[in-house]
Amino acid sequence: MFTFIVIIGFVIFSYFTYQQNNKKKIKQVHQTITRGVKKQNIHKLQTQFDHIKALDPNFDEHKMIIRVENAFYKIKQAWSDHDMSSVRGFITDGIFQRYSIQFDIQKKHQRHRKLVDLAIHHCELVGIEADKRFETLHFKISSQARHVTLNTQKSSAQQITKLPASSHTVEYWTYIRLPGVKTRTQPGLLEGICPNCGSTLLLNKFEQCQACDSLVTSGEYDWILAKITKEEEWRFQNAKRQVKGVAAYQVVDPLFNLAVIEDRVSVIFWRLQKAWLIQNAAPLRAVSDSNYVKHFEQNKLNGYYFDDIDLGLCEVSSVEFGNSVNEAKNSTDTFDKVFILVKWKARKISIDNGQSNPLGYYAHHLTLSRKTGAISNNKQGLHSLHCHSCGAPQSEKAIDHCQYCQTPFNRGEFDWVLTDFAPHINRVVDLKGKSFSIESGANKITDKIFDPISLLSGLVLILLADGEKHPKEQALLNDFVKNRRIPQQILDEILVAAENGELTMLAPDEQLDAAAWLIKMIEMCLIDGEISTQEHELLVLFGKKFNILAIEIDIRIKETRSKLYLDAKRALTQDASINANSNAI
Repeated sequence: MFTFIVIIGFVIFSYFTYQQNNKKKIKQVHQTITRGVKKQNIHKLQTQFDHIKALDPNFDEHKMIIRVENAFYKIKQAWSDHDMSSVRGFITDGIFQRYSIQFDIQKKHQRHRKLVDLAIHHCELVGIEADKRFETLHFKISSQARHVTLNTQKSSAQQITKLPASSHTVEYWTYIRLPGVKTRTQPGLLEGICPNCGSTLLLNKFEQCQACDSLVTSGEYDWILAKITKEEEWRFQNAKRQVKGVAAYQVVDPLFNLAVIEDRVSVIFWRLQKAWLIQNAAPLRAVSDSNYVKHFEQNKLNGYYFDDIDLGLCEVSSVEFGNSVNEAKNSTDTFDKVFILVKWKARKISIDNGQSNPLGYYAHHLTLSRKTGAISNNKQGLHSLHCHSCGAPQSEKAIDHCQYCQTPFNRGEFDWVLTDFAPHINRVVDLKGKSFSIESGANKITDKIFDPISLLSGLVLILLADGEKHPKEQALLNDFVKNRRIPQQILDEILVAAENGELTMLAPDEQLDAAAWLIKMIEMCLIDGEISTQEHELLVLFGKKFNILAIEIDIRIKETRSKLYLDAKRALTQDASINANSNAI
């Protein structure tokens, strides 16, 4: 009996020892992944920083942060004043169009939104990209402010005097310039000084320095603001991402660049919003093919426009050479095409009665076309809304040519023009079964940009596919956004949008997306080194919707964890080796 008790005790002791050792091992793996991911990011940042520093010895991270903070205050103040002229010299056409059309929408609603008591808590450089076409800096800016909405039909005395509570905001601001630009020891664009001649910057009608005629907003002389992204939509997009067709296209057009295309798409997107606002296609005439303008007038002006618009993701998904014959125009002209995915949210407003729909989440593909043989103009940089011939700004008037030199805008002879703006799911269906979009080495990834909001919207679409919102599913989603640091408000908005049929940001297609979705979700859950019980349950629930067994999910989790662990160990080992060599020196 005593022997039996000893054996039982030994078994129990061995079991608990095994459990403790297993927990320690799992914890060690989690810690290694977390440290390794952080170290990999630091190494990538340092590599790109060294690249910029080699070309520009005067580049200083801390001084640049100070410049960005000062520019942040100037731009926010300009937005509050509804006058962007003071900052026009260091923002791209896309940013300028974004704010200008927001002002038009506010004017229609007889309101003026302002920021009061604005303060920056923290600003840091979190991403650097450097290639032969552009240098890019990404800054994470945490700030707080009071958001005040004034009625423009009332006097100041009639307005509510009690200020709202301050709200905290985290945004990622992306600055860009052409390679080879040197950091000035004197003030530059962000300080209101022409970086070419040193004069106080007063832009003329061509948005050139009045003293030396330099096209300062092109990125040829100094950093300019190209993109603003909210925290929940941010993900670092490496400039070296291999988009289908780009490498082949750059053989015939070496200056073709994704950043320029994405800025032009931003311009076109906001022109579309202006067209809906005024129920007239005039804003599109300078940036769209004439056939698409007619299509828009006949099919897209359906008595509504959008408010509270937020353009999130904007990324090129593929590039295609033109066919031998352009059947649509019954001519021998050939047109190359670029497909761009945009993800955005907005509130649809009825023109007739002003009724506002719940906030909707959307995804569309834009198709841009340009005549085969046309090449990009590097001197214009990100000056994407200006005449290719004389540099004059394109007018919003109902004209399709330059009002100064008469060069036609909408034929695609010199620049990319809009030929289609369609729901994302349409393109997925068109390409179903094909291999397309982003390529990574020999492995192909489907045409999906997996940002956090898209993953979340896809989850909601799948879980609500049966038409019901179960408490357990809601609880799992609440836990998911909490662990991923996505604001609960975003999840609530997405759920309401789904219930009202306004959630089309990521329309699932089983054959194309199930496996890729699962891997991306696992990677997202493992970014902090571990998958919680609730997250595992959510993954299993996701798998059931696509007939993926729980054991298959566990295998993929194990494979993904092993890969992340090995990558992390490699990064930490390399770092230790570098430190050892530095100490030896």
